[in-house]
Amino acid sequence: MNRRPSQLPAVLLGGTLNTLSAARSLGRRGVAVDILHDGASRPLASWSRFCRKFVDFAASGVGQGWMEWLMDAEPSVVIPCTDDGVEVLGRWRGDLLEAGHRPIEADPAVLLAMLDKARTYQLARELGVPSPRTATVSDPESLVVEAGRMSYPCATKPAQPNVLLQALSRSRVQLPAWAIVKGMRLSDEEEARRVLLPVAELGVPMLLTEVVEGPDDNYCSYYSYLDGDGTALFHFTKRKLRQYPIHFGGGTYHKTEWQADVAALGLRFFQGVGLRGIGNVEFKRDGRDGQLKLIECNPRLTAADGLLRAAGIDLAHISYCAAIGRPVEAPVGFVENKWQWLPTADIKAFRAYRQCGEMSTGRYLASLVHWPQFPVWDPRDPVPAIASGYASWTGQVGRFVAGPASIREGRGRAARVR
Repeated sequence: MNRRPSQLPAVLLGGTLNTLSAARSLGRRGVAVDILHDGASRPLASWSRFCRKFVDFAASGVGQGWMEWLMDAEPSVVIPCTDDGVEVLGRWRGDLLEAGHRPIEADPAVLLAMLDKARTYQLARELGVPSPRTATVSDPESLVVEAGRMSYPCATKPAQPNVLLQALSRSRVQLPAWAIVKGMRLSDEEEARRVLLPVAELGVPMLLTEVVEGPDDNYCSYYSYLDGDGTALFHFTKRKLRQYPIHFGGGTYHKTEWQADVAALGLRFFQGVGLRGIGNVEFKRDGRDGQLKLIECNPRLTAADGLLRAAGIDLAHISYCAAIGRPVEAPVGFVENKWQWLPTADIKAFRAYRQCGEMSTGRYLASLVHWPQFPVWDPRDPVPAIASGYASWTGQVGRFVAGPASIREGRGRAARVR
């Protein structure tokens, strides 16, 4: 690996698969990569040969902890890979710049608006971008009112997932893991009150939202990078074919596929809200009328970053170059019919789809007759996949991958936890 010491290192804030993809992208170009962990997700990138330093933080107050670390660190390009990372850039971008860091291109006000899903939906409606009907629950009184107004089934999701996660880490309230990030389905008013009352008592805003009907393969996304003038450097779309937990979960099988209406609506939203830098917006095509409805917007790298790289678009490298003022060459199109597959999670998804009658074994097997991109496995950087496999086999993912140490360093390689 040819390293050029004159290059600024990169600091990746939190994340899982997206962090691993970014570390590999930048590391292969000679950029030293440090990773600040968020205390919640599996830091497989800490095992990558391209991770110079891995620093673990508790989930509670992680943003402030990251900032304290960055204020004492050497100048670097700061790249968010989680919502907490987006919040750091939204709240303290000016402080980072004064300290000599180069946070990726972004408008702080837009970053904070995209973190607040209620605000995101409000902006979408103002722009004429279809979105689900929602109501905000922030205390027990509003829960009683709004739960009584909703039609069921509906869904609940956190207005700000990172804020909810931090609040839960300081309390004894428990929610299903994916309810914290993606949301969950509620069958009736009684269930809504039972699930949301403990959170409402914490004063953390939650959304009650209309369920957009249709199968999970109706989810689709648009990605781009908008320069300082709001010009999109590229247009990329994909479909999320399956997810786990089903209906409200993380993608387990994706496919790159050009969808002009998704790109047009996504770009309209980005430019309407004034987004700069990285943009990802997810829609679901309503099974009742075919209308695209906005689900969420992530102004950061996402778990599908490896799929974008496989299709010819390296968002981490584009963001890094723009941050240091290096000319950015806009990608010319992307490769369609690329698949990203998470085998273990996707098999769980298949079993759940089959149990509820949405997928047969034959249909599932037929969907796999492609050569997919595996986001963890890389023959040139195999240890993250070995760590992931061993952790899954032993059932000790957190202890094995994260380890007891708060800081682990290596010469271009994360120290192994034993």
